[in-house]
Amino acid sequence: MAGASPSLEELEEYTRRLIAVPRRRGARIRFSCTRCGRCCSGGPNVALTVYDVVRMARFLRMDWKSFLKGYVKVIIADLIPHLLLRGDERGRCLFLAQRHDGTTLCVIYPARPMRCRLYPILVESLEPEKVYLDPRSPGVGRGPEKPLPENLIKAYIEERRRHYRLLHRLIVEEGLEPLQALYRALEEAWREAEQGAKWADLDYVEGLGST
Repeated sequence: MAGASPSLEELEEYTRRLIAVPRRRGARIRFSCTRCGRCCSGGPNVALTVYDVVRMARFLRMDWKSFLKGYVKVIIADLIPHLLLRGDERGRCLFLAQRHDGTTLCVIYPARPMRCRLYPILVESLEPEKVYLDPRSPGVGRGPEKPLPENLIKAYIEERRRHYRLLHRLIVEEGLEPLQALYRALEEAWREAEQGAKWADLDYVEGLGST
């Protein structure tokens, strides 16, 4: 959800408008990307894991700290560091580009964050019986029906679990300060990627499917 500090009423209204999709066998959705770029133009509202950061940094041939400084907004709330993909002065993702014909494209598309891979599907818990479609996306309801990308949903949920477990261990069990914990988490994730972790293989991630 875009915006710096939505009120409780705005959050409730936003939640009411979401389209629920039960995660049952054979569940299908209708969505076709219109390439309008609206989902990439709402401000810094894409939450990232340390694994997202490592994939994007490696794709751009950068170290994780340089990527963090250049492209990520870090918010520390009650000891927990939260990572958000930064937008420009107009709220557009820094990786959003436009062709001469006006169509938009993502310049890091192979390494885009997991939330972007799933959009307009929203996963609102770590043990969801249902997911949601964002009705603000003009592509919702367009095109032929397609099955939920269940492998991608499962991978996204597991990745977020590992992300928060890692931060919990470093902050709560080892007693690190939030920024120290974030840096340590990124160092650990970077080492995993260098050692051939499956989650860091962009071909593997692409094979999980998309919307």
